[in-house]
Amino acid sequence: MGSTDIEWIVEKATELLEDKVEEEPLREEDVDLAFDIFAKPRLEKIKDSFEDEDKFQEASNDVRVGLHKAAKDLNREHWSE
Repeated sequence: MGSTDIEWIVEKATELLEDKVEEEPLREEDVDLAFDIFAKPRLEKIKDSFEDEDKFQEASNDVRVGLHKAAKDLNREHWSE
């Protein structure tokens, strides 16, 4: 499992956040929803490619961190004055 795979998952899950931020500022629940709807199923599909459960959890955390950063950036772009 490479970092480019994680980056792709974050990028595609961020597209869900990009649609939502047009309506209102993003919240924690929006990040959770993007993770649950898009990222988690993709991670589960490639779970066997990780060395062990710790590496899988690390990748999941990396995706969550990426989504939080994307949400923060999107909120700043769309909702800061």
